[in-house]
Amino acid sequence: MRTKTAMPRPLLAFLLLALCRPLILTAQEDASDVNDEVGVWTEIGVEKALTGKWDIGLDMEYRAMNKARFSAGLSTSYKPYKGLKLGLSYNFLNSFRPDKYKNKDEGDEFSDGWTKGYNLTPEYWFPRHRFGVEATGSIKFLGWLKLSLRERYQLTHCKERSVTKNKHRETFEKKYDFDEDWNEITWYEETVTDETKTEVKPSFTDQVLRSRIKLEYSKKKCRFSPFVSAEFHNSVSRGDHMLLQKIRASAGSSYKFRKHNEVSLAYIITFNMYDVEEGEVVRLHDRRHAVNIGYKYSF
Repeated sequence: MRTKTAMPRPLLAFLLLALCRPLILTAQEDASDVNDEVGVWTEIGVEKALTGKWDIGLDMEYRAMNKARFSAGLSTSYKPYKGLKLGLSYNFLNSFRPDKYKNKDEGDEFSDGWTKGYNLTPEYWFPRHRFGVEATGSIKFLGWLKLSLRERYQLTHCKERSVTKNKHRETFEKKYDFDEDWNEITWYEETVTDETKTEVKPSFTDQVLRSRIKLEYSKKKCRFSPFVSAEFHNSVSRGDHMLLQKIRASAGSSYKFRKHNEVSLAYIITFNMYDVEEGEVVRLHDRRHAVNIGYKYSF
């Protein structure tokens, strides 16, 4: 008679800590310092089983946010034995950057001199190429609870690109003179300048290690499969040590129907932690909330 595997208590405590880590971060952040953004992510995929252990897939995704992104990718995975899956992937990414405005006002209005102005980088799209290698280990407890750990090495390359930047300044300088009766008169002389230049951003390659832990309800003959997960993005190309760039948590469910079809709905929250700007590590205070809607056809 088969016995159901029970989950050890230390492992359960570790899982709860990992999955609750994003909530702890939320509580620690000062709401006034956090930039929140809400969006909708949609994805569609097709998966073909070549053998019982090997399959290939095609997927597309669009992220409707302030920094929108479209991606299309190819992937393949192989299961050498039960509980282990190896995978390779390639994705073409096209990312959108909105207008970037910086106020450049200087001095007090109606003083001896002041300046009004701004720097503006118009919106633009830029492509990237992303390659991934991953391994996923999984195990079932109690006959219905599936625990998985995925480690993914991700390399992203962006080619050299040109970005237009506009600089606008209005300079006011106080002038003095005397009229014919020797009365002092004053006025402000205005000078307007506009400058447009093209900045060439160099190509770059980013390497990231993504570690995801996931708990999922997985039982035969049940169409619904609820899940929760937490993923940690560590850059391995930022100096001599790893840099935690972001933490992403999700909760949702998939639903299978008509044998080959599956839809999914999930809430995803991403904490952008650190990044590198002009060679220096900077602390970020960004949260990205997204509703993820997906569809997959498998045959």
